[in-house]
Amino acid sequence: MKFMIMVFGDEADLREKSPGWIERVTAFMAHFDDEIAQTGELVYSEVLEFGSKATLVDRHGGLHAGTFSGTTKPLARFWVVTVPDETRALELAGHVAEAVESAVEVRQVMEGSQRP
Repeated sequence: MKFMIMVFGDEADLREKSPGWIERVTAFMAHFDDEIAQTGELVYSEVLEFGSKATLVDRHGGLHAGTFSGTTKPLARFWVVTVPDETRALELAGHVAEAVESAVEVRQVMEGSQRP
């Protein structure tokens, strides 16, 4: 089963954190990526630019600065993992949530939806 584990946040959230917190979370992320890669669970992961650097394209082709998320925090980082069941995906997400001291979102990838 594939799941996406998502962390949300923006530049303001990061500026509120101490240098020590940033160092700990950065080390955790590197270790976490290595660990799930070694177990064969990691499909891929990405760190996204801050939402303030996003461009929203509307249905008329208009370009707007910022994200679609509006009042919610934009997607900042995600992992796609292949795991035996949802329990394992939630376990991995729990480690991430603990490290970033915030809730993270877990969603199953729809079977058969991937295209080359």
